[in-house]
Amino acid sequence: MVRYIKPIDPHVHLRGEEYPTNYLELGFKDARTVGLAGLLEQPNPKPQLTSIDKIRTRLSEARRYSDGVYHGVHIGLTTDLTKVEQALRFAMSEESIGSDKTFYVHSTGNMGILDPDLQRRIWIIKGKLGYTGVSIGHFEDEVEFSSVKFNPSQPFTHSVRQTAKAELVQVQKQIRNAVDANFTGVFYIAHVSNPDTVDYIEAERKRLPFEVVLEVTFHHMFLNTDDYRINGNRVKMNPPLRYPVTQSDLLERVLRGKVQIIGTDHAPHPYELKTGNNPPSGIPTLPFWPRGIQLLRENGISESLLENLIFNEANRIFRLDLPKQIVDIEYDESLWQVYGYNPFSRLC
Repeated sequence: MVRYIKPIDPHVHLRGEEYPTNYLELGFKDARTVGLAGLLEQPNPKPQLTSIDKIRTRLSEARRYSDGVYHGVHIGLTTDLTKVEQALRFAMSEESIGSDKTFYVHSTGNMGILDPDLQRRIWIIKGKLGYTGVSIGHFEDEVEFSSVKFNPSQPFTHSVRQTAKAELVQVQKQIRNAVDANFTGVFYIAHVSNPDTVDYIEAERKRLPFEVVLEVTFHHMFLNTDDYRINGNRVKMNPPLRYPVTQSDLLERVLRGKVQIIGTDHAPHPYELKTGNNPPSGIPTLPFWPRGIQLLRENGISESLLENLIFNEANRIFRLDLPKQIVDIEYDESLWQVYGYNPFSRLC
């Protein structure tokens, strides 16, 4: 049995019409089982959550399953600048939004905004609007990817191709854009996987005119490229798993309080696709919450830091005002059965 404050998971993919499995219903079922206070959904299911109407429809659909678990959505930004401004105005006016998401590289859903000029112009719009919400980014730069092509028969090549440097370089570019645009919101770095990114933000943080938040996942803290030997492409995700020394260094920075929030990046796909010839990126993670918290404690994390990582900071920056609640949860390994595999099998 593991006792903890009910977490807020700000990074969850619940899929949509792209798959026959109702991952929206399943996600809330898992969330209740592991004791989540709330979850915030990413904008790249089908249909993509990039407009007011689509988000209102999604929020209404989710109410059928949420049953006491708070549900919010990060609105997705696109290459249409008129729609970008509409999305940001909507985010500033709706309690269930309050945040936007930009993919600076193509990932699941192909929502990448790759044009450097468009990237700058979006930050300028945020500055002119006086946007004070949370601007979330998937930070990878395709220019920094290696020449090695992903080979499904060699899962390790995914990590070789999408380098750790690609994350840092994109963060640096967008920090400069945000500064130049007089951005006044919260600059949120999703699923940080490179300890150099953490060090860069630590060095720059006090000089920046806006708050920067670093989010880390359980898989980047506890899994590494050695796990391809166990789960192959089943542990393919973006950003990819890093080398053991990189993973260890990232965990060390988390334990020293250099990262602010844990988000799972829960991203299920049908098992037959994950084990096929063109495996999509993303892994299920919600069932791991109790074991993840247990592992952090085994690694010596302080209770005050743990509380900040799993609840306080997400509650604050997303302005959720959710009450603190303590739960006792038994880690339930059977929750993995519906996904067909446990990506954290080495640790459970």
